[in-house]
Amino acid sequence: VIHGEIKFVLFDDRPESPTRGEIQEFFISPENYMLVTVPPLIWNGFKCVGTKTAIVANCATVAHSPGELERRPASDQGIPYDWALEHR
Repeated sequence: VIHGEIKFVLFDDRPESPTRGEIQEFFISPENYMLVTVPPLIWNGFKCVGTKTAIVANCATVAHSPGELERRPASDQGIPYDWALEHR
């Protein structure tokens, strides 16, 4: 994330995975920079959470075809995550 802030979420539903059912949540910004590598078959998504426009650099190491992706809506009940932002 080179500008703004996002919430980036990973969910593992791979049948034989030792981390099956786990959620990881990251808040990424220029002030909290990190490189996140997403393993194959891990559901992932992000949304802007700040007041500024977020600019994200997605640097894939392997070219892919849009036809090989499976997408789910953010409200999909198969992924146990609430995209609402809680202000603390």
